Amino acid sequence: MIKHILNRRPKKFVADTGIKKRPLVFVDLEFSGLDLGHEVIEIGCLVVDQKTWKIKKEWLAKVKPEDLDEADPNSLNMIGFSKDKWRDALSLRDAMTNFNKIAKDGVLVGYNVAWDFMFLEKSFFELGIKPAFHWQIIDVLSMMFYKFYNKPGVKGFRMKEVESFLNIKHGTWHNPLDDARATYQMFIKIIKNGRGFQIHNSY
Repeated sequence: MIKHILNRRPKKFVADTGIKKRPLVFVDLEFSGLDLGHEVIEIGCLVVDQKTWKIKKEWLAKVKPEDLDEADPNSLNMIGFSKDKWRDALSLRDAMTNFNKIAKDGVLVGYNVAWDFMFLEKSFFELGIKPAFHWQIIDVLSMMFYKFYNKPGVKGFRMKEVESFLNIKHGTWHNPLDDARATYQMFIKIIKNGRGFQIHNSY
């Protein structure tokens, strides 16, 4: 799988990867446990246009787990998993195929996004699907750490702590679409840097 990820980079040096021109795909995943051997069971994302910083699309999908016996009960309980709620869940292949279309040419953005990126790459590798999204990623946690490291009001950098400092209202915790929306709001506050920009989304 590591070779698969490394092969995603251009084989020849490219001076401009187009990262500032690509759509930004704010993504969050939920899992059946915290080990890389566990499964993706829910995925949410929103696509943002860098020219306007507006949300152009939102998407949420439940993914049918294949091996619930290996799942961590605490993780399942945290996300509110039940067989009834997941009755119409997509197969992993269908979910990743749909995500691949939505995220095409986009740059993945998330909070501690390396974890989500690894699970996505693992899923695509196991399914034999070539990822259509860009190989570079943007981590909002790192942005927050740099921006607010010396702020006395920020003692830690868990999402809840940063949201409280920035006065951001979160939807349902561990709902991947709400988590992606919150990440988007934090990102926008950093990008706009308090310059009074207003963004009116129409999605």
